Amino acid sequence: MVDKVVWQSQCERWASGTFKEKSRRNSTNRSKLKVKHTGGRKSFIRILEEKRETTPNMVAFYKETHWSRLKGKFINATTENNYNLMVEKLKEKDPEEDVDEVAAAVFKDVLGFRSGYAQGMGHMVIPDPSPSMKKSKAFVLLAEENERNKTCAEMYKSKLDEIMGDMAGLRRECLGIC
Repeated sequence: MVDKVVWQSQCERWASGTFKEKSRRNSTNRSKLKVKHTGGRKSFIRILEEKRETTPNMVAFYKETHWSRLKGKFINATTENNYNLMVEKLKEKDPEEDVDEVAAAVFKDVLGFRSGYAQGMGHMVIPDPSPSMKKSKAFVLLAEENERNKTCAEMYKSKLDEIMGDMAGLRRECLGIC
């Protein structure tokens, strides 16, 4: 049950002009989508995490999120065409290759990608950089710097954990004496 104060604040928010404008804009944007999915309000990243154990690869994930169980078919012709293209391209690949990697590559190839956005996956999925980006000197330098920063962050986290443990011990000692 929602607390009365929270409910009232939500009602005020929903009644505001700003919220109504945002809702109208989102409705308009959703109506323009060419490729719809069956995930409802859930983000793709959340669905992907939930289905990780049962869905073997990205192509199967695409089918699962664009197939209507109620109607027994794809949501629309575009999603069916995309899936069929993915399946065809998968059949062309060498069966010796890692299926997950090949499926991910086929997924990106069919749906395409643009910088900073994995098409068909929502805004929460950060795509791999393009091949030309991977070769750029600036990208290589940033990747190296990122690795150094990760190492430093892990070291500082370890030190912080140690300090927090020491403080907890001192607190227990102090409480025992006082």
